[in-house]
Amino acid sequence: MMFDLRGKVAVVTGASRGVGRGIALGLGEAGATVYVTGREKREYPLPEFLNRSTLADTAAAINQLGGEGIVHYCDHCDDEAVKTLFERITKEQGRLDILVNNAWGGGIHAMSDYFFNTPFWEQPVALWDDHYQVGVRSNYVAGKYAAAQMVKQNSGLIVNISFYGGQRYFNNVAYGVCKATIDRMSEDMAHELKPYGVTVISLYPGNVSTEGMVELAKYNEAVELSKMESPQFVGRSIAALAQDEQRLRETGKILITAELADYYGFTDINGNHPESLRSLLWED
Repeated sequence: MMFDLRGKVAVVTGASRGVGRGIALGLGEAGATVYVTGREKREYPLPEFLNRSTLADTAAAINQLGGEGIVHYCDHCDDEAVKTLFERITKEQGRLDILVNNAWGGGIHAMSDYFFNTPFWEQPVALWDDHYQVGVRSNYVAGKYAAAQMVKQNSGLIVNISFYGGQRYFNNVAYGVCKATIDRMSEDMAHELKPYGVTVISLYPGNVSTEGMVELAKYNEAVELSKMESPQFVGRSIAALAQDEQRLRETGKILITAELADYYGFTDINGNHPESLRSLLWED
């Protein structure tokens, strides 16, 4: 076992597939009890390659890795549903050690023909609304309920998944402002929670070999999966931080998965050492 999170309780939002699933597996292989959340049904159809993984699959994979996976269907647009999630965890576990806010409302737009290379005045306003409803507001609501429990414990870790679009233009206006807002929210949450021993960070993965990237690589030779991080690598970076009893020194910061691997001395599931994309923090 690379890291030991046995006895620790985590929540990973948006854990059916992609980065969220990988995060859940990374915590599960360290022995954590992981509540995985996502919507039971979607209002829009997903491509077939995205329908191959479900919350139940994620939970089963966690169990196989030595952790405990618990499915909780939750629409993170619904505040009462989110409240119910955290009430369940308090009732069943009596504690919460890790919250990873990964759910993102831009997925349906990312599959459209306007997400990339289209000026904001030609994009639907729904692109902005969905980024903020699930991606900013949902992070805030989940953080609120997680913080209330963590403050009682005088310990905890909240990780808000963000990306380099918070630092420079990336994809579109709504995307970039969403990520920048997440980064500022992490910083301000950290300010208020530091006296209670609770660490809050924004985490930047690198290029990740999600299901979408794997599918794209079939048609685009420029997509080099061998140079990408696996989704589980992102989870390992969070597991490393969660195990570090001195992690409060990092609170309020933007951290990068590959740099956490260098610091804590772990590799990806294939033994690779992914490179940091820190150069993307600044414009050329």
